[in-house]
Amino acid sequence: MRWIAILVSVMLAACSSSTTTSSFTSSENRELGEQLSQSKQVGISPLEIPPLPWDMDSYLPTAPKSTPVAPTLLAVSPEMKAFVDSIDPSMSPRQRMYRILYLLRLERFHLEYDLDTTATAAEAFAQKRGNCISFAAMIVAFAREVGIPAHFNRVHAPQGRRATRSISGSVLVENILHINAEVSLGWSSEIIEMNFAPQSRYRHERISDEEVQSLFLNNLALNKARDGEQHIAFNLLREALGLTPKSSIVWNSIGYLYRRQGKLDLAEMSYTRAIYLDSKNNSAKNNLQRVYQLQNRLELLQAAGSPQNSDQDS
Repeated sequence: MRWIAILVSVMLAACSSSTTTSSFTSSENRELGEQLSQSKQVGISPLEIPPLPWDMDSYLPTAPKSTPVAPTLLAVSPEMKAFVDSIDPSMSPRQRMYRILYLLRLERFHLEYDLDTTATAAEAFAQKRGNCISFAAMIVAFAREVGIPAHFNRVHAPQGRRATRSISGSVLVENILHINAEVSLGWSSEIIEMNFAPQSRYRHERISDEEVQSLFLNNLALNKARDGEQHIAFNLLREALGLTPKSSIVWNSIGYLYRRQGKLDLAEMSYTRAIYLDSKNNSAKNNLQRVYQLQNRLELLQAAGSPQNSDQDS
């Protein structure tokens, strides 16, 4: 089974992916994250959440108008269209879809798995590189091109986790989710895993195009953030939030970006919103706890009259 990273900030001790900065090792991050998720200090009830402005221009950094990125996920390229057109148009849509799947298997189409490459359907077909959301998008796009209903599923398998480093050297702990495609073929449907692997035995839950596009944008945003391109990351998350304003994952990622910029109050608001939207988002709880610790640390530094950013030893 192949997976999609959703960087889900797990700060102290972050996938569809969220992120975390930490000076600890990844094993320490995981251990502390488990402790913090059990802490009553990070429990948030609806009455405790501070009001958040939904006017995005007043909450997220202002940005110039840009072309939406989400539609590119399922866009059919000329090469994909030519592949579809090569199949006898006199066939029924169901027959043509079977033929597409047959030819892909016959030609041993194999997508090289790359957790850091959330490719579009067209990129996956052309470059044969991406992750499970890329492969699922390609299948869904082909099905719809021949007039066959298709959708995405989230697979409720145990989440994987990995640790990476940003260009600044910060440890990023990533939770990993799995997405696949399902194609309706008359009286039945077929679930298609990445590279036509056997179907997962875990429960499948249908999710909307908007949810998958939001995960796609979230992954792109966190990749840009790791590369230091904060403005592009914010633009992508702004678009993701427009698709899924109640996404705990996206709010957690926004908190991560504010945390990296040192805007702890805005990070706190974002993490609190993430927890309110999903009380089981332990990553956001861990990250909020980290912000509280950093706020206390800054207050102590200020009280002591020590410079906050000093490269000199005292």
